[in-house]
Amino acid sequence: MNPIHKTSGVKSRAYRALEILPGVLTWVTLLGIFILSYFVPFGVAIYIILFDLWWVLKAINTAMHLLSSFFKLKQHARYDWLFRLEQLGSLPDYKQMLRQEILAAKTKRQRNDLKHELFRLDSVDLTKRDLDYKKIYHLVLLPTYKESLEVLDNSIRSILDSNFPKDRIFFVLATEERDYELARENSKILEERYGDKFLCFETIMHPDGILGEAKTKGANITYAARRATEMFKQMNIPVENVLVSAFDSDTVVAKNYFAYLTYAFLTAQFPFRTSYQPLPVYNNNIWDAPAITRIVAVANSFWQMVEASRPDRLVTFSSHAMSLRALIDVDYWPVNAISDDSQIFWRCWLKYHGDYRTVPIFTTVSLDAMLDETYWKTLVGQYKQKRRWAWGIENFPYLVTNAAKDKLIPFWKKFLYIERMLEGFYFWATASIVIAVLGWMPLLLGGARFEEGVFAANLPVLTRSMMQIATVFLIFSVYINLVLLPPRPRAYSRWRSLSMVLQWVFVPVVSTIFGSAPAIDAQTRLMLGKYMEFWVTPKTRKTEIKEAAQVFYNASKP
Repeated sequence: MNPIHKTSGVKSRAYRALEILPGVLTWVTLLGIFILSYFVPFGVAIYIILFDLWWVLKAINTAMHLLSSFFKLKQHARYDWLFRLEQLGSLPDYKQMLRQEILAAKTKRQRNDLKHELFRLDSVDLTKRDLDYKKIYHLVLLPTYKESLEVLDNSIRSILDSNFPKDRIFFVLATEERDYELARENSKILEERYGDKFLCFETIMHPDGILGEAKTKGANITYAARRATEMFKQMNIPVENVLVSAFDSDTVVAKNYFAYLTYAFLTAQFPFRTSYQPLPVYNNNIWDAPAITRIVAVANSFWQMVEASRPDRLVTFSSHAMSLRALIDVDYWPVNAISDDSQIFWRCWLKYHGDYRTVPIFTTVSLDAMLDETYWKTLVGQYKQKRRWAWGIENFPYLVTNAAKDKLIPFWKKFLYIERMLEGFYFWATASIVIAVLGWMPLLLGGARFEEGVFAANLPVLTRSMMQIATVFLIFSVYINLVLLPPRPRAYSRWRSLSMVLQWVFVPVVSTIFGSAPAIDAQTRLMLGKYMEFWVTPKTRKTEIKEAAQVFYNASKP
């Protein structure tokens, strides 16, 4: 699956052409609308109206999916997943329990959710499986590079506070040799505090400068996972019994995360050919972040919730989980790709000839909203973070070239997955600019040829009306955001709560500057062969949090 010729170390022409294609499509669209608005304004206006109409329909569809995931997230938070795991040992009794819960359900939504779960269990042959959850182990990888002690401690504490037995959690703090001093200092303190709380607490330092590797998260966690795999073998723990959670350094898991993940694995139709995706919400420091980055954080959370309601489109993102068996089969994460979290899905998809999927687990992992030491650094950092995510377009040539070689993947499946990827990145780069800016070009550049027509007078009205319809569905987003917010810290007044509503007026600007712009940037860099390096998002905490962490740090010193 390596696009580089082994003999020359140079990418093939076909691969480079595929790297160029997304950027070309984006620039042809943006420049084409601008230029053609002068020469054929009427034609461009028709295109703009159709584009806006399509986007309104998409907004309605997206809102429905968002609400679906939101209600499911609330419903599943009420379930005791550890109790459900215990009941799986007697499958007939467990199914009977579900039937009784269906009869006792107080709402139609709860009743339908339980019916769906019962139907799912009936459709999977679980009679020949060992459903004893006590045989399942979790490998947790927490990679760190220059993160502060308070960030790491917050993440580890959430794992410790989860309701899954800790004697079956193998924790790895994956550090970097190029961050040797801070890594050694932090790991020493954390080992003293948590070293005896898990089955194992290991600090594994990734050596710098390994041949063929880039300075990426994927290289770090791959090295750590290889070492941990050997340790599992030494403990005579079958790799088939191990689930791997690859987290970011700021990942805070919900209390039911490991129990829910274990349940999803044991009852999955294809447990070893499935990745498991919790819902990321950027709430760790949401009250501390400025309005601009709060909007971006909420939009990121909402998009993942939308994708969770469409599992046929779902690809692993950020913190995700999978079986160690599958991870070994595909030789772990890529060590030279920035978008390792999504490329691991495509590795598995290609390895198993398209017979691989990501299933959502409706529990949350909370991460940091973008926040740096100053407001300007925060905005710059937000742009860089979104550009790094948009660099996921590097998976397009990777997927196309490798899928083309695989004769076992049906053509329709290849086309569908490739088209979805290209479409997603294309509209990521173009949609906001077309709607907010370029939609007015026929009026501004069309001159008398366009202004004299009836269509010219109606274009602003039509565009405004469709955008107003789309705005109605923004109300759903505001409501869901308020419900998912953690409690307001005492340091903030009620004005801060009001600002959580007022912030949405910045959506048009934010969607362009921190949506389309970084996507265009990433696609243009790939098109020109200006390859990016992995940029680590800074994790800055407010003063009162830092002070609390300093107290812990001082208390932990020998």
